Amino acid sequence: MPIELVRVDHRLVHGQVTMGWSRAVGADVLLVVSDRVAASPFDISLMEMAVPTGARLVVWSVEQASQAASDGTWPDGKVLMLVANPVDLARVVAAGLELSEVNIGGVRSEGARHKLTKEVHATDEEILAWKTLADHGIRLSVQWLPAQKRKLLNDEIAKR
Repeated sequence: MPIELVRVDHRLVHGQVTMGWSRAVGADVLLVVSDRVAASPFDISLMEMAVPTGARLVVWSVEQASQAASDGTWPDGKVLMLVANPVDLARVVAAGLELSEVNIGGVRSEGARHKLTKEVHATDEEILAWKTLADHGIRLSVQWLPAQKRKLLNDEIAKR
C-alpha cells in the first residue's frame, strides 16, 4: 500500500502538512478524505494552492476512501492521507484500511467537550471513534511537526 502516513487534523492541508509532513515522508500525493471538501470546488481550489511543488492533491469522499480500502485502489505515488476527524477515519478502517499508527495534529470539532490534549478536543462521537481505532491496535500519536516528540493518545482514550 502506498500510504506513507495517515494524519488526522481538522485543518487538512496547511503549512505543517505541506512543509513538514509531506517532506518528512516523501509524499508526492496529498489525499484529502472529506465529504465536505469533496463537495466543495472552492475548498478544493484553496487546497490546491497550498500543495507543494512536485506533489498533487487528490480529494475523495469518505465513501471513495472506504471503497479504496476495500479493494486496494489507492492513487499512484507516495500518499499522505489527511482526514479531518477520527469518525471519518474509523469508517475507512472499518472498510479495510490496515494501519499500525495514526499521526494526529489539531483536532477540534464543533461541540467538542472532551479535552484529550491541548491539541485534541473531542465530541462524544469522536471519543467512540478514537476508542474504535485504538481497539484495532492502532497507535494514536499526537505530533505537530516531524521533529517534535510524539505523545501517545491511547492511554488517555482508555480512561474515557
